[in-house]
Amino acid sequence: MPPRKPPRSAGEARTSHEPTADKQTSGSAPRRSRHRSQERADRTRELVIEETIRCIREEGFSAASTRHIIERAGVSTGVVQYHFGDRDGLLTAVIDHAITTLVTSINELADEVEGIEDTADRMRALTDAAWKVFLNPASLTAMEILIATRSLRSTLGMEQLVSLQPGLERIAALIGTSTPDAAAITDLLWAAPLGLMVGQMVSDAPLPTEPQRHAMAQLLIDHLSVNKPDPAERRPRKR
Repeated sequence: MPPRKPPRSAGEARTSHEPTADKQTSGSAPRRSRHRSQERADRTRELVIEETIRCIREEGFSAASTRHIIERAGVSTGVVQYHFGDRDGLLTAVIDHAITTLVTSINELADEVEGIEDTADRMRALTDAAWKVFLNPASLTAMEILIATRSLRSTLGMEQLVSLQPGLERIAALIGTSTPDAAAITDLLWAAPLGLMVGQMVSDAPLPTEPQRHAMAQLLIDHLSVNKPDPAERRPRKR
């Protein structure tokens, strides 16, 4: 009887008819490569948008030429053309980014404030959070673009504006349904900081915002103390 073949060691290579890890996962490598390529492309697109926002905030809208943004972002002309087409496409992407950020931030604002029971504390927190949301760089940049470029205003589709409405209605409910001015007050919470921003655009000296924010909170508190909202109406109903 021929001698029995000794068992294969752990490090010995498999025979050709045995499945290998490479053969089992050969299709996953291209998928991983495509996934990484898409992640890099998404990061590059986000980088260009963020650099455009910084450029406009730091140097003004007139400085935000395609060439200057390319230099600041450290990318090629082809990258901007691939992701945005042209300068108008880039500016439209900045507006879209700002609206998406606003929708998320407004709902986070409502989540943060709705648990505060005391009316005065809730109005102070609401004002602070609202001004933080509407004075963020993306929102201010989008407003400056729309003011400076009339042709881009048509890019704001109704579906984009409608997406803001549920969050604004949540803020109005937090102010209190007993006051007939809840919706108007909600408008003031974003119109006041943006109005200050427009004033800053035409002024060389920095304009204060903190005194106005404190005054807005106190106006809300005084208004609600006169209207005396029902405690049962302080929170929006759970849906």
